[in-house]
Amino acid sequence: MHRWRHILLLLLLPILADAQVFSSKGRFSVEFDRGCNPMTVNITEYDSFGAVTRQYYYFEGAGITNNKTFTYQDAGIYQIVQIVGVDGIDDRSDTLFVEAFEPLVPDIQIQMCNGREVSITSQDTYYDSIRVYFTVSDSVTLLTSETAQFGYSNTSTQAIGLKGFFDNADEVCTAFFQEINPIPTLLAPNITNAAIKETCKDLFSLYLELDAIDTLTNYRINLTQGSTTRIYDGYIKQNSIVLSDIPFARADYCLNIEAFDPCNGTSTFSQDFCAESSDLSLSPFQSLYSSYGSSGIYINLDSVNRGTFNIYRRLEGEEFDFRSEQTSSFTDPIGSNGRKYYYRLDYVDSCGQILYTAETNPPLVDATKESTNQYLVIFSPPVNSLTDSPQNNYQTGNDFSQTENQIPSTEFSVQLDAKDGSPRQFVTVSSVYPDGTTLRSNSVTVRYQLVIYVPTAFTPNGDGLNDTLELFGLPTETATTNIYTRWGQLVYSSDIASPGWDGTINGSIGSEGTYLYEIIFETADGNKRMQKGTFTLIKK
Repeated sequence: MHRWRHILLLLLLPILADAQVFSSKGRFSVEFDRGCNPMTVNITEYDSFGAVTRQYYYFEGAGITNNKTFTYQDAGIYQIVQIVGVDGIDDRSDTLFVEAFEPLVPDIQIQMCNGREVSITSQDTYYDSIRVYFTVSDSVTLLTSETAQFGYSNTSTQAIGLKGFFDNADEVCTAFFQEINPIPTLLAPNITNAAIKETCKDLFSLYLELDAIDTLTNYRINLTQGSTTRIYDGYIKQNSIVLSDIPFARADYCLNIEAFDPCNGTSTFSQDFCAESSDLSLSPFQSLYSSYGSSGIYINLDSVNRGTFNIYRRLEGEEFDFRSEQTSSFTDPIGSNGRKYYYRLDYVDSCGQILYTAETNPPLVDATKESTNQYLVIFSPPVNSLTDSPQNNYQTGNDFSQTENQIPSTEFSVQLDAKDGSPRQFVTVSSVYPDGTTLRSNSVTVRYQLVIYVPTAFTPNGDGLNDTLELFGLPTETATTNIYTRWGQLVYSSDIASPGWDGTINGSIGSEGTYLYEIIFETADGNKRMQKGTFTLIKK
């Protein structure tokens, strides 16, 4: 870091020169009439008027001053006007134009080479020349389109200094720095995946996935179908790229990546990535799937750089209706997550033709009641382009508590549990793929009938067996139990759920026979419910 402070000082040091630019009448001069802002002018006077006042306007609208030094902060063309304070001459003013330029980063092309070498080419048309400082002691001046190479001794991060120059101008332009990382060996990246898609009838695009790349390396992409065609020559800024309108026949093909070394004109090549014509999938629906979400149904679409997707949607048993036109993955708003939706998608190319059509739907469920708290669930697997088989799981419960089990078949029975006592519960399905992609189904509402178990009879005879009337299945401890004779007389009331009624009425065991019970209880969500019934008291 310290050595670059030294370079910065070197770049900022002015270079002494004897150049002088004179005013239109030769009465005063400045060292340079061009330079980068902030640009300072120092006036030297040459007239023979003797000891008279000389004043200056440094730009239009500025105040007059005796100061012979001025600094221009902004870029522009300025007129310096000198006014001589002497009588007896026809023209007391003299002028000189100067120009201040905005300091811009010089436009260069950096290319990496083998052996920690770097190639710098000037593409700059703003300055008359630029200077490239490879190190404190190694630099070169370049005109437009000129190239220079330099080799570093290690792979440490290097800061290349850049400075622009104007001919016959004050050398005060700002120094800029560009960091690079020299590489010991120029390597071509491997192709991790490639797909060719028909974006318009008989027009094709290449979708390419690469591993590690260097953004300063010149890469060339070659396509082989009988003969080899170079379809790209330049820099790659990210690992995923798309090349449009490539020359392509519907036949076997191979691809490779070439890393070009501008320092010696050689190349290194990646391994070939090849595909047979039988493996070609020109469809833009290679990663199509759909899933219910909190804001609608998400439709995952392939990346395409041309064309559009026309989206059609239907409810079960109805016809498809046009929904929208899309260019990428999107979420379709729906009215209810409980309804079952299906989609058809047409890929329309930029020529207005439908090239491909596909259908998709998320995993879907129905549920019909079989008996108290038992439902028959009918499961429809998702339809999509994913090739792996998912694990399908169903969930039952309410919003806050879900029980998950693997689906045994497309039709299966589910016995609802009490959960927290909430009567409204849900049945949903999730399809989980090996890569972690999870598709969620619609949500079917089912009703749980909360039933408190009360014995049909009990025997309060002190034998230790069935001596109290106990309650089972209360969702919370908040409950009131009232017991009445068959004629409606209240004989017992308690806010304690257990141990239950021991059969006593005013200190003695009640009469044998039928009694009525009333249980008022509170569910976990704070709602109050009531259950009524009968039981028999037996003394034997």
